[in-house]
Amino acid sequence: MDHTEVKKAIIRSQHCQRNWDLQKQIPKDDIDLIIHSVTNCPSKQNISFYKVHAITNRQVIENIHDNTSGFLNYETGKNETNSQVLANLVLAFEVEDYMSRHTTDTVHRNDEMWAYDDGKLTAAQKKSLEKDAHMAIGIAAGYANLISSMLNYGTGCCACFDADEVATVVGAKNPIKLLMGIGIKDETRPRREHHTKPEFVFPTKSKQEIQVNFIN
Repeated sequence: MDHTEVKKAIIRSQHCQRNWDLQKQIPKDDIDLIIHSVTNCPSKQNISFYKVHAITNRQVIENIHDNTSGFLNYETGKNETNSQVLANLVLAFEVEDYMSRHTTDTVHRNDEMWAYDDGKLTAAQKKSLEKDAHMAIGIAAGYANLISSMLNYGTGCCACFDADEVATVVGAKNPIKLLMGIGIKDETRPRREHHTKPEFVFPTKSKQEIQVNFIN
């Protein structure tokens, strides 16, 4: 494995893509690999905390985009939509109510399952489950981000959206927690230029240094 190329992919994965080449399509094999990464990554006790909606339908993607917001345009005083979700492929992560369907599992995987069955799920246990679900989605998004970058696709995560409306658009029964756009970069434009409003350029921030304490 070429460590230099992997490091380049990691750095590319930091850069949020805001515009896309929609004249091209992501090959099915690449989509399958990305989906494989988000459905086989680690989660606490390998519990399926989330469901993934993999969307290539343009009308659905545009409807999702219409329900995003995020950056204040200081010149107009208006919030601009998040055009990273106008990508060739959008992943929508839905929190699964795995507790209500765990009876198909042959093993109670944690104390929360026992408490759920006994009708004694405490507020602390519920909060713990929510934390585990959010962590699982974060890990999955990280996998998708890196794999997509290694395949030379642009990516962009979005958490600023009307969760109820987006859930309705994608047909989700439970809350959508995160959107990720994955696609072919428009090489003719700066990556921070809004896809449909080129006059607006999203700001950028450099990566802050993370301290590492080696204990040998």
